[in-house]
Amino acid sequence: MKVFLPYGVLILSLSISSFGQTNEKILQIPYSSKNITVDGDLSDWDEYFEYEFSDTLHSFINTSHQKLSDLYPANFDFDKLLFPKSKNKAKFRAFWNNENFCCAVTGWDKHFFAENHGRIDKPMVHLNDGIELYIDTKGEGTPKMDVNDYQFLIDIRNNAEVFKGDLKEILADTVAVPKDYAQNILFFSAVKINGTLNDNAEDSVYTIEIVIPFAAIGVAPKSNMIMRLDVCVNDIDYPLSQTGRIEEASTAMWPFSWSGYSDFGYPKYWKQVQFIGAPSWFEAISEKYKAEWFWIYLITASLALVIIVLLIYRTYKLRRLPSADKINYEKLSVHPSAESLSYNEKILQKAAEYIVANKSETIHSDELTRNLGVSLRTFQRITRDELNITPTNFVYVIKLKLAADFLKNKKGNVTDAAYEFGFSDPSYFSKTFKKHFEISPTDFIKKRS
Repeated sequence: MKVFLPYGVLILSLSISSFGQTNEKILQIPYSSKNITVDGDLSDWDEYFEYEFSDTLHSFINTSHQKLSDLYPANFDFDKLLFPKSKNKAKFRAFWNNENFCCAVTGWDKHFFAENHGRIDKPMVHLNDGIELYIDTKGEGTPKMDVNDYQFLIDIRNNAEVFKGDLKEILADTVAVPKDYAQNILFFSAVKINGTLNDNAEDSVYTIEIVIPFAAIGVAPKSNMIMRLDVCVNDIDYPLSQTGRIEEASTAMWPFSWSGYSDFGYPKYWKQVQFIGAPSWFEAISEKYKAEWFWIYLITASLALVIIVLLIYRTYKLRRLPSADKINYEKLSVHPSAESLSYNEKILQKAAEYIVANKSETIHSDELTRNLGVSLRTFQRITRDELNITPTNFVYVIKLKLAADFLKNKKGNVTDAAYEFGFSDPSYFSKTFKKHFEISPTDFIKKRS
């Protein structure tokens, strides 16, 4: 019996139609919000779909619709076909999220070979150990690949190629799989192997991890969406020196797929899959407004930074506030005659009178100096020379002295005092009061009860 192998695929000229998918159950691929690293290590995967399949060893299963013998080179020697040295199996895993279709194939293989590097005009990585992932993005199941169908081919060296259905060749009767390569389609892949390449040592297992952005294949993902997939394994058990090859056909390649066929590239035979699950409400909102999230984040971060700076500034001011025993209150007292006062003392008295008159307001240094008719620099010099404090702390000292009298005369509680003298936060008022008088306002009230 002759065995045909067009485009690197071994096929029996035997037709077996029982593998058709008319009544096959739709496979369900779950949603997962997990962020993964594309490194060939699947330990960061959580919820996913899983499907295990194996090769047929010395049996090849042909699709029912395609006669392939006419596609082979006339001088291809079918008598030199090499059968696999060991039976292989594979496990396919997949999940989806808002942006990507994530899948991986783990292949158990005792012989790793990947010697073909290919040429620009003729990709040959399908003649290495590796996998082929076919995606029918519309789930149409047409007899031939069309513009909605993609083939991602990755070998165990992580050499990759992408094919897409070719519109020009779809109607050509002589083209079994109308597709074109050198597609500029973004995707990510990584390979992890347990074994060595291209030698006689016994190998073990490899994992190929693939992440395909939905945008790259023209898909807007959603729950219950239907696609078709074919997951295929290319198995080479012999070094290149022992194989015969003409164009894209090889005597040493043994392919198998999860659909049960040894021939690939016909969407009607690919398995139907359904995307199940959905993003959480928070993820959905984040996706819908992801363009705005940057500005929300920026504004929130800016506000947080402003608050942190204000807190640091308040703490800094509190640390510089002198204790009451270091203040010469005589210079702040109202004198009956201003004629006996020096220029500096007149300015300090006028400043104290303004603060008392506006005790419930928030008073800034620049506002105070404008009402005094002096520059901020001049007022800074005066407060430093006369009291060894800053203009800001001068305002605090006056207000805290008023607050102490307020509490001593039992005109209100701590909160009343805070608001009475322009502190918007009673807690901050208490810290400031304790820093200056070295006693909390609560204890100050008890002490004078």
